[in-house]
Amino acid sequence: MTNYFEQITDPISQWYQGSGVRAFIEWWTGELKGLVPAKYRNDLFPDSVAVYVTDIQDDEGAANIWHEKNKSIQPLNFDDAAEGKEWWHQLNHYLGAAEVETEVTCLLDESEILIRSVAMPVAVINDIESVLTFELDKYIPFKPEDVEFAFRKGEVVEGSEKFPVMLATIKKQHLNQLVTDFEAKGLQLSSLDVNVGTSELPVALGINFLPKEIRKKKNWTKIKWNAGLSVAALVLLWFVMYTSLDNKRAKIKSLDEQVSVLKKDARRAKLLESELNDSIQAANFLGNLKKNTPSRMLIFKELTQKIPVNTYLTRIMIDQQRLEVVGQSENANSLVPILNQSEMWFEPEIMGNVTIDPRTNKEKFTIKSEFKPSATEGASDEP
Repeated sequence: MTNYFEQITDPISQWYQGSGVRAFIEWWTGELKGLVPAKYRNDLFPDSVAVYVTDIQDDEGAANIWHEKNKSIQPLNFDDAAEGKEWWHQLNHYLGAAEVETEVTCLLDESEILIRSVAMPVAVINDIESVLTFELDKYIPFKPEDVEFAFRKGEVVEGSEKFPVMLATIKKQHLNQLVTDFEAKGLQLSSLDVNVGTSELPVALGINFLPKEIRKKKNWTKIKWNAGLSVAALVLLWFVMYTSLDNKRAKIKSLDEQVSVLKKDARRAKLLESELNDSIQAANFLGNLKKNTPSRMLIFKELTQKIPVNTYLTRIMIDQQRLEVVGQSENANSLVPILNQSEMWFEPEIMGNVTIDPRTNKEKFTIKSEFKPSATEGASDEP
């Protein structure tokens, strides 16, 4: 599983190291770090440290140890606890106390390495290792099975058919001896490179002779934990959002049901109000009729009192609004002012022509009059 994973990540890593994406991310990261106050910057963004071991002298047990931080290479100073001990003890003590990721690289002298500049076709730029594996004997005076090689791609000139490749080879026997010596000292190398600088200021060529199976593996623990925590955070965020939306949907459904019930109650109340108004009107009909229509007894009493003795009535018609009387009198016109004195009707008038009954020699008349509003109704209309 690990080898399969490396087959996927290694080409991506090689492309990333020389791509403009890496340069942009490094620049942007540096700009973001620059916004943080200097006293908090190192605590919040600790830089990884690269340690270089140069000028190893097995017979004297001596070596020079450097560290690179913020693209600056300086001699590595150890604390008092490792003072006076062999260089590998000092380095192990430093690595054990380091709080950031630290990679150990052994820089070999150029005299121990065979370096060649090779021109290769642009068509094989993504398959350089395979091509060099088959054509290695063309570039070195050794047997291919006796050496281990590493390479570094040069800059590709636009329009050129070939590009330069820096090919470096080391004897496998010497390589295995170096790896064994470091393992015996309790050190695991991340890289075995070439020092193209000086003893006072080493510079790494940028290659790695170590076979992939013996290189110090990248510690994925933090990345796994961060990935796991990120996934857990996303799951919790989704759960919170889903729960919130579900609660809102349930609340809306509950409110819709309450609104529906209230609408039914409102319609029922409206119907009850309409029925109540109809009942009130029906209940008040007779009362209003009695209140607005004068009593028949009072009308007959009023007519009996007002009509002169020489006058008699043959027909009386009463409805809700008017009174109509028919009769005979010696002087029909004199009845109008008499009836007009009543408090129950007003403006009585003779309808049609007054004729003489030949049998009684009296005038036949028909008088109509409107009823006056009741006293209660008149009072209610006053402001």
